[in-house]
Amino acid sequence: MPPTDTVATASDSTPVIVGCRRTAIGRAHPQRGMFRHVRGDELAAAAIAAAVEASGVDRQSIEDVILGCTQQRGEQGGNVARAAALMAGLPLSAAGTTVNRLCGSGLEALARAAHAVRAGAERVVVVGGVEHMHHLPMDSAIDFHPRVLSRSSRGALSMGLTAEHLAASAGIERQRQEAWALESHRRAAAAATAGLFDGEIVPVQAHDEAGALIRATRDQSIRADTSAAAMARLEPVFLPGLGTITAATSAPVSDGAAALVVMARGEALRQGLQPLARIVATAVVGVAPAAMGTGPVPATRKLLDRAGVGIGDIDLFEINEAFAAQVIHNVDALGLDPARVNVHGGSLAIGHPLGASGARIATTLVHSLARGGGRLGVAAMCVGLGQGIAVLLERESS
Repeated sequence: MPPTDTVATASDSTPVIVGCRRTAIGRAHPQRGMFRHVRGDELAAAAIAAAVEASGVDRQSIEDVILGCTQQRGEQGGNVARAAALMAGLPLSAAGTTVNRLCGSGLEALARAAHAVRAGAERVVVVGGVEHMHHLPMDSAIDFHPRVLSRSSRGALSMGLTAEHLAASAGIERQRQEAWALESHRRAAAAATAGLFDGEIVPVQAHDEAGALIRATRDQSIRADTSAAAMARLEPVFLPGLGTITAATSAPVSDGAAALVVMARGEALRQGLQPLARIVATAVVGVAPAAMGTGPVPATRKLLDRAGVGIGDIDLFEINEAFAAQVIHNVDALGLDPARVNVHGGSLAIGHPLGASGARIATTLVHSLARGGGRLGVAAMCVGLGQGIAVLLERESS
């Protein structure tokens, strides 16, 4: 097991999380999306301000803001991390940078902050992610060089086709995918009804379908009323008439943001703050682009090997549900108990706002561990163009 420090000193550079918040996740829909009239940078600023306030950190001690985002243009361009930090009212002395590891960007931001703090380069960093997939669609203004295809195929640039490939090669039938999606919605709906997301969601101004102003406090894509019969009626999205991947077994395109405050444990001690979780280790890997969905498997194995932890020691897993087939493969390949994976539902129900999703699943994991869900948790994601990323967290005792 990883060593646990019982006494922190002022020089302790162990990276810890002292606060984390997210917006509710909205549908990226031009008529029904609750954030259709809200900018992405506004969502990021709201998450940052809420995480900082929740942490109790001395705002003047914040040194940097690292924000993940895949579509860095328009309202998310011009270094959205710095823009959101200014909008959130952080001190002018807090710098900002925006990173892009595609859908792993939010988790990449967390990992980079942990590396900086552990190395002693920074003491306090705000991290997170943002994506407004309605205003800035994932497939717009993208121009891959033809040489990229020399190492793969054009089909591998479609995440949906990589999911179809994985489902076919791993023998993951449609009915099993739909059963996983149905359970994701059931868990998420139960968690929302029980108020388990209330502590992590910051209310943000939004609009209902009629256009009236509301306060968004619930993830918009969670369907408590969905059913196996309704899912079975849907047509395949990416291979019409042939495929097994439908809208129900693909994460909905979404809008949202999340943020976490990362700092050196010694600095937290100096400020009188109680850490929520320790960042134990991080890992990234590359895989074949056509096997994009398999990325969390080698990333998780690399992560646990680095930490000297067995997979049976992990209490909770948050594995991003880009597609049901992808997460099912990850669970099968790693030999996981599904009861420990995405215990409050996953992105198939909650939504997948690309650059924000890594910060969202990390935020959900921190809150789940803090409620007594266990001591060790892993957040892992598959990443476009064939990558995987994973982070190991340990709950801090009060």
